[in-house]
Amino acid sequence: MRDILKLVRQIIQKLSAHLMIALVIVGLLVFMSLFLWQSLQIQSMQNQYDATQRDLAQRQERNDRLQEHLDFYKGPGYMLYVEKVAREALNMVKPGETVVLAVEPGGGGNRPAVAAPDANPVGAGVAKPGAPTDQTATQNQKSNWQNWLAFFIGQ
Repeated sequence: MRDILKLVRQIIQKLSAHLMIALVIVGLLVFMSLFLWQSLQIQSMQNQYDATQRDLAQRQERNDRLQEHLDFYKGPGYMLYVEKVAREALNMVKPGETVVLAVEPGGGGNRPAVAAPDANPVGAGVAKPGAPTDQTATQNQKSNWQNWLAFFIGQ
């Protein structure tokens, strides 16, 4: 009976040693798998951060370009350009200005020139406010939006 008891103790000691080794191995495997999972999570977050930084840089660059456009359109140079185009292409004048039309002797095209309200040059045709001219007759046939459309389309 003593031999059996001694044998059982040896078996239990061997099993406990093997069990302890197995537990250590399982613990190491769990630790390594958790470490690997955490490393993959960190890598994923880093990739997401890099993509967000690239997107932010692109949006900042676009924002800078749009700000440059806005500064250009708010500037006085652009407003002078718009006024010039409105005067030359659409034959528009400011309120209170007198339109002076220079007519060529052969009846060529007449382009309006803007003069001061009190200016009345001798020898030039001065359009009176009620007197129709070829240019105003053409403008009377077309509405303002049609003049703009013709300007932008080129008709």
